[in-house]
Amino acid sequence: MIDTYLSPSLRIVGLTTLLGLSTFGCGERAAPPPEPFYNVILISIDTLRADHLGAYGYDRPTTPRVDEFAGEAVRFDQTIAQAPSTLHSHASILSSLIPQHHRASWGAKTRLDEAAVTLPEVLLEHGYRTAAFTGGGQMAKIFGLDQGFEIYREPGAQHFAGTVRHGIDWMEENGDSPFFLFLHNYEVHHPYEPRDPYSDLLRVPYEGELGDVITKELLDEINKGDREIDQADLDHIISRYDAEIRSMDDGFGVLIDHLRKTGLYDRTMIVFTSDHGEEFNEHGFVGWHSHTLYDELLRVPLIIKYPGNGYGGTVVERQVRSIDIAPTITAFLGLPAPTGCHGVDLTPLINGEPFDPLVAVSRIDRPANRERSSIRTEEWKLAGPPRRRALYNLTSDPEEQWDRSLKEPAVVTDLQDRLDALIAACSPLEPPEVAPDDKTLDELRDLGYLN
Repeated sequence: MIDTYLSPSLRIVGLTTLLGLSTFGCGERAAPPPEPFYNVILISIDTLRADHLGAYGYDRPTTPRVDEFAGEAVRFDQTIAQAPSTLHSHASILSSLIPQHHRASWGAKTRLDEAAVTLPEVLLEHGYRTAAFTGGGQMAKIFGLDQGFEIYREPGAQHFAGTVRHGIDWMEENGDSPFFLFLHNYEVHHPYEPRDPYSDLLRVPYEGELGDVITKELLDEINKGDREIDQADLDHIISRYDAEIRSMDDGFGVLIDHLRKTGLYDRTMIVFTSDHGEEFNEHGFVGWHSHTLYDELLRVPLIIKYPGNGYGGTVVERQVRSIDIAPTITAFLGLPAPTGCHGVDLTPLINGEPFDPLVAVSRIDRPANRERSSIRTEEWKLAGPPRRRALYNLTSDPEEQWDRSLKEPAVVTDLQDRLDALIAACSPLEPPEVAPDDKTLDELRDLGYLN
């Protein structure tokens, strides 16, 4: 139990929601909440697979600091992202809406509509200072993810330690007020170019022709079939990805050390997650993402540390979603969740209380006329384009190799009906189209989203 740290906020959240005390405006910042208050730091490491962290069972020492942190936090074992790409997924994290409803899309060149209510808007309305430091690209301000942030900067730091430095500088100026800090970084996204000394820390024996830097051009050649690789080559590529995770982990450690030194650690809720994973030949592609709905792209880490380390060491094995992050944060703070959100507060699940199974909806970011989406229960996943969706039994076939749609038509019909009902439950937003500037286009090109 979290005792004094959690109970006061949970006692007031129902009353706050019932009375509708927030208008979620974006004007003058409200008076700060009364003492004691708790801060929130949300960390999203782009392209980080859950199964490449020690806390999730990985057998290589990629994340010693995150693993230590997880021992003082709640680890969610099956967290499903709402998209296998950056903008689609982060818009869901911040708004608690599935992509079919928020419709912020790189594929359609649309931004998150101002009608969407975001987590930072809720916190700003209730007196929190809000700031974000991101890697740009699909996180660029033009795509609307800046809603509710007093400061939204894109330092584009190559390494997470650089992003952390920006966050620390901001906290040193604002740490006396309740704050919400969002940190995002592309360090483990391709190209994989681990810096010293991390390049050697997780190196595997390798005598092949691939260099220490795995470029997007090389990955393009491999994925187009223009260059063949063997298992040794694949292991080497994975080791370069893992080395970047280890570098990220040290940057995370710098953040944790600062919070401990300044006394902020015990009064800050820290949420560590990712927007999507990465492929390593599970289904034919290497070092890529955004184009399939398999679990190597949709299963992400989610670790939540409560102030005072409440629930520390708890592991939640039930399926949860990225859209549940925002409602869980606001429930702890005693604030209403973003209006219209699809996510739910996970606190009862953490407490071990009876909890209805959660269904996860995910979508590939592309124009509506090329719809590809999935619906996932704890046992089944139905995925693909309409009328040609594949069905996987995740219990007997966790690697999603055998399409069961022809043998289980009743399951297909049930899941399709549930997906249709979830999409029809809310009217989609009508976001405006945007034209990225040259800086954003260059960032997207470097990340492999443009040729």
